[in-house]
Amino acid sequence: MTVVSRESSRRQFRRWAPLIGLLAAAYLVRPIFWTPLDYRFYNYFHSKRNVPPWTDVVVVAIDNETRSRVFSNPIFPLSRHVDDHARVTKNLDTAGVRAIVFDLRLTEDVFDTPMDRLADAFRSSQKVCLVMSLVEARGVHAPGENFSVVQNMRPRPDLVSACEGVFVADVTIDPDGVLRRFRNDSRLNQLGLEALPAHLAGIEVKGNVPIEFPSETRPIPTVSYYDVWRGAKGLDRLLAGKIAFVGSVLDESVDYVSVPRMQRLDTNRKAFVLPGVTALAATTETLLRGAPIRDATWHFALLWNLLWCVITLGVMPQRKPIRAGVFFGTVLVLAVIVTGLLHIYAGLVFPAGLLVGCLVLSGGYALVAAHVEAEKTVVVEQAEIRRVHKELETARDTQKRFLPKVIPTVDGYDAWGVNISSLEVSGDYFDIIDLGDEAPLVFAIADVSGKGLPAALVMSNVQAALHSQVLQGSFDLGRATRILNTLVYENTNEETFVTMFIGELQKQTGVLRYVRAGHEIPFVVTRRASVKRLETGGLVLGFVPDTDYEIGEQALEDGEVVCLYTDGVTEARSPGGEEFQTDRLIELLKNSREQKSKEIVEVIAQTVRDFTELEHQADDVTVVVLRVGR
Repeated sequence: MTVVSRESSRRQFRRWAPLIGLLAAAYLVRPIFWTPLDYRFYNYFHSKRNVPPWTDVVVVAIDNETRSRVFSNPIFPLSRHVDDHARVTKNLDTAGVRAIVFDLRLTEDVFDTPMDRLADAFRSSQKVCLVMSLVEARGVHAPGENFSVVQNMRPRPDLVSACEGVFVADVTIDPDGVLRRFRNDSRLNQLGLEALPAHLAGIEVKGNVPIEFPSETRPIPTVSYYDVWRGAKGLDRLLAGKIAFVGSVLDESVDYVSVPRMQRLDTNRKAFVLPGVTALAATTETLLRGAPIRDATWHFALLWNLLWCVITLGVMPQRKPIRAGVFFGTVLVLAVIVTGLLHIYAGLVFPAGLLVGCLVLSGGYALVAAHVEAEKTVVVEQAEIRRVHKELETARDTQKRFLPKVIPTVDGYDAWGVNISSLEVSGDYFDIIDLGDEAPLVFAIADVSGKGLPAALVMSNVQAALHSQVLQGSFDLGRATRILNTLVYENTNEETFVTMFIGELQKQTGVLRYVRAGHEIPFVVTRRASVKRLETGGLVLGFVPDTDYEIGEQALEDGEVVCLYTDGVTEARSPGGEEFQTDRLIELLKNSREQKSKEIVEVIAQTVRDFTELEHQADDVTVVVLRVGR
């Protein structure tokens, strides 16, 4: 008891000990392999989220219509159109917006005219927020002494003093060039600055916040700068109570950012990009909603990855590599689906690429372990086979009793069969059963996959099942085949199957009804030496459950010879590697078709032995011949 317990403990330790190392390896190579996969999964899952209505932001877009109607003689950059911006500011204020954000470059180097009118408009509104950006300048003091200085690109002082404040609008792009999260920049506190989205939302952001981006069907409300400039009717219904973001949507090479969700840019174009001003608006409303999407903490993500790895190692079949592979693939797909559903419906983001990496390493280890266990099992089974080798001779004697002891004598017909085993026991089987004067003659041949005792055991079950159907009194060929298929399927492993041919001959009429379940195609040699093939049937027995088999019918005439055989005949090889093949067998039948069935069978068996030059065949050889002699 103690020895068994210790061995079991050692086995369990060997099974689970590598898990920590595999997880560590997956995390170690994450930047190289799994982070790019994280991005792909994030994009896909994010694109499946339903976007709620945008209630707090609106984009005032400097679009093509604005360019043609307001800035017909543009001064670049467009932020230099001071009087137009002042007019838009007043109209937005009149429409009742909550705040106005100018996502335009308003630094001193832009302007060569006084800014009094624009400053007065900002001062009158008291709702204007301006944006600034941080620029990191790098240099070298001396060889080996690098330095960096963060410079802020602030608007003109007179505009800053007239507005509510100046805030940082910079965003951090992921290494693949896509904006996915609003990240808290630690440098802002040191510089006494604040990020614009956090200020507008009135919250302090800690960590990274995944951004809720608009979709094709639910874009952020947008109004043309031109409509605001001219004071179009109904603007107050769209703008009242919202934060208005004023910015350009003209230059895709400068003012656009890549996003993880497909966007409709206009009636004819779609792309994974958004104008920068729209992305800023989306970030702001994401924070105003309380950040509906959130990243799982690192320790929660670790536990999530560990959970799926434990499921993989704990439940995966240990001695069935094929089933283990199917199980691993199922777990991998299920893990990604569940992780995606959490992202889509619960707004909880796990690093799906890293999860796949952890599962690939742990699952690969488990598959190798399953293969090793299977190999060990094979070794044990081979040793067991050697132990029972002496018993196989007795098994062969028993098996001979399954074959017909006496070939029935039927008036008008001449039948014979032979089974030559390559090992102590055979996986082939044949039968010839006469059910009586008015009843049909049933004959069958079968070949179980594999050889030796396992195949013989399957064969014995097939023989017993066929006899139970035949001796019931009313033999139904189709029903019997279905029952045999179910028996083999339910009582063998996935690698075992049976090919079989069952014939039901009406002795009075000479009509043969038959089913070929994946067996070698029998043939009929006519008196004139032509050949008819009996091909009708279906799949091998035991391959697919609940299979229906088509029943064929062939009228036999006087002098015709029916030949059933297993692949041990046609696949027999000469010393030079040449196969006996069906054509050689057919030619043999044509030449001996006038002889008795027993003589024909003996000719076939002797010809195969002469062809292979072997005393014991490499495969079981079984032949059944029925000759019509009415």
